[in-house]
Amino acid sequence: MAPQGRSRDRLFVATVAYLLAPNLIFLAGWLAPAWGLATTVLFLACCADLWRRATTRTRPLTPSEWAFAGPFALVATVVAGIGNLNLQVVDYVKHNLVFHDLAVYPWPVVYPNAGAGGALLCYYTAYYLPASLVGKAAGLAWTEPASLLWGLAGVALAFAWIVRLGRPAGRAVLAIFLFVDGFAWAPGLYAVARRVAGLAGGARGGWWDTGGFTENLARFGTPPARLLFESEPAHLLWVPQHTIAAWLVTACVLRTLDEGEPPRHLGLIAAAALLWSPFVAVGLAPFLVMAFLRDRRGALAWPSVLGGLALAVPVGLYFLGHSSYQNLGLLPTRFSGPVDWLRYLLFLVGSVGVLALAVALVRRRFGVPASREWWTFTAAAGWLVTTTLVVMGYQDDWVMRVSMPALMVFRLTVARLAVELWRRRGALGPRLAFAAVVLLSAERPIKTSLLAALGRLPTQVNDTTVATATRGAPTLGDLRGADGWAYGAQYLGPRTSWFARHVSRGGP
Repeated sequence: MAPQGRSRDRLFVATVAYLLAPNLIFLAGWLAPAWGLATTVLFLACCADLWRRATTRTRPLTPSEWAFAGPFALVATVVAGIGNLNLQVVDYVKHNLVFHDLAVYPWPVVYPNAGAGGALLCYYTAYYLPASLVGKAAGLAWTEPASLLWGLAGVALAFAWIVRLGRPAGRAVLAIFLFVDGFAWAPGLYAVARRVAGLAGGARGGWWDTGGFTENLARFGTPPARLLFESEPAHLLWVPQHTIAAWLVTACVLRTLDEGEPPRHLGLIAAAALLWSPFVAVGLAPFLVMAFLRDRRGALAWPSVLGGLALAVPVGLYFLGHSSYQNLGLLPTRFSGPVDWLRYLLFLVGSVGVLALAVALVRRRFGVPASREWWTFTAAAGWLVTTTLVVMGYQDDWVMRVSMPALMVFRLTVARLAVELWRRRGALGPRLAFAAVVLLSAERPIKTSLLAALGRLPTQVNDTTVATATRGAPTLGDLRGADGWAYGAQYLGPRTSWFARHVSRGGP
């Protein structure tokens, strides 16, 4: 029975169930029985506590709000290529191999003849496991339809959260949130100007093909570390395995920070995020600290601590068995002089600074956003800058993925503020100025969404499906990248790791 004035928070329960389901599959299918049984029992006890205590004063979404979020989610899911109903970007060569290998090989997946000479699949598999389980049980052909339904469910939950967190005008906030970005595209105007003038170094291809110039401007060292904060449509297009998790776990934390709900289960949720994306789990850090400081007792409740450990320990041991990480270091060590520092500052100003300044000016004049939201926004902006200091992985995956929770908070604040200013019906000049800044920031996501929907992105060149995934490589471990990069090696771990020998089902 919910306390007086509170009702069952069904959106929160459904979200946590969605995040936890792949973890339960992992515990049952990948761990030795001694580990799997103990962790599963504690895991289920936490779920029972969550069901009993997950109440809220926030009213549930109305049918009209669902009628907006649901179709919006369906369009976004299809345009992104999830389920292969639209052309997929080249990263689906990898995604389809992950689905294929999880559906075809016994769990835990071991490649006896992989390029590494025999290795364990060591990758954040949460997004892939439910659909692959369907493919394993019903046949490989069912994996793609299952992935469509699984991906759509996650996107619909995420969009429902944005509508809820954006009230009283949540539908408008959702529409704006997806297209808030930044001004990292602005240096590409130089390439356009050179093309118009007929000079060398102008934009190549269509009018939209200026991203190469902008990305090369923010590359440092050898191998190159690329600085890039992607737009929300680009996130879903390229990395749904990170994106859906980032949206959902960040929304659960904002339930505490924005709505004042107790953080009793945040440790469990953060641990559940590990199997989805360790990068996203790291990116939650500043917001989890804020939730802890606001309610230490709630944050240290047993479901948060023991439930979090029950998931984090086996999953953490799994990732500790990973092969050594490639292209790891600190960004400033890649700089060769003052010009590199200038390019770095230009990236920060375009990606974070312009919108942060606009929000600060609005708050100074109108007093919005309020203090609680302002400090969360400030933490997000500071964390975005901090993430750029570390380099890890091919094309610097660290910056692109650890930044995702902060990007959601940052962009959601901007979207809410844009709607709030318009609803206040105050002086027209400031409202138009802020709206213009937000609209100009949307250049990349609008372009990406339109071109992806039309199948015109140059990167929509994947020619595999889950059933034909081995066209890309015999296994995920054999996948090769450009310039001799051992692309598949970043998804493998040695069969001699402590996890493989003592924790996983079947041993080495």
